[in-house]
Amino acid sequence: MEQLELNATLRKEKGKGAAKRLRREGFIPGIFYGPDAQPVPLTLNPKELEKALSTEYGSRVLLKLSISGYDKKKRNAMVKDIQIDPVTYRWIHADLYGIDMKREVEVEVPIKLIGTSPGVKMGGILEQIRRELTIKALPNNIPSVIEIDISALGIGDSIHVDDISPENYTIVAESNFTILTVSSPEAEAVEEEVEEEEALEEETGEETEEEKE
Repeated sequence: MEQLELNATLRKEKGKGAAKRLRREGFIPGIFYGPDAQPVPLTLNPKELEKALSTEYGSRVLLKLSISGYDKKKRNAMVKDIQIDPVTYRWIHADLYGIDMKREVEVEVPIKLIGTSPGVKMGGILEQIRRELTIKALPNNIPSVIEIDISALGIGDSIHVDDISPENYTIVAESNFTILTVSSPEAEAVEEEVEEEEALEEETGEETEEEKE
């Protein structure tokens, strides 16, 4: 994976007031930290950060961070967290985490389905239970997506986490959970009917209790 350059500036002022002023000026406060690094408060340009995160890797992109006003060293980093304003949806703070290129990191990677299921063509219903998987990998081995081929799935077939063959990474999973399944339309209809009947029984029971009162 190619590393992208990201420039930041040492943030000298701290506190909520300083952070608000920074945002009004069009920047966002941030912090760089890691297991072998002292926390460094940052000023970040949201446009540069957005550009870095716009690749197919998204927030899993590898960064080469330069901190102006601090030193001339370039640091390997990843985005740990970005806080978003719930009203304006603008970024209000970013955490950058220092990484060792020779140590594995744990990240979540989205699943991409490829192919067409014969079971779906026959009227089956594809249910994707997991949209992403947690993996451990060296930073350079982090995939942009985890591809799962569904071209051999018939009605009633499923894919579990143990069916995935990782390349240069390890899937973090405590059990062999189901990722997706192709269910029959009849089974889906029966399940919906049972749910409706249970809901009706609950409503009827509530009404009966009310009548007793």
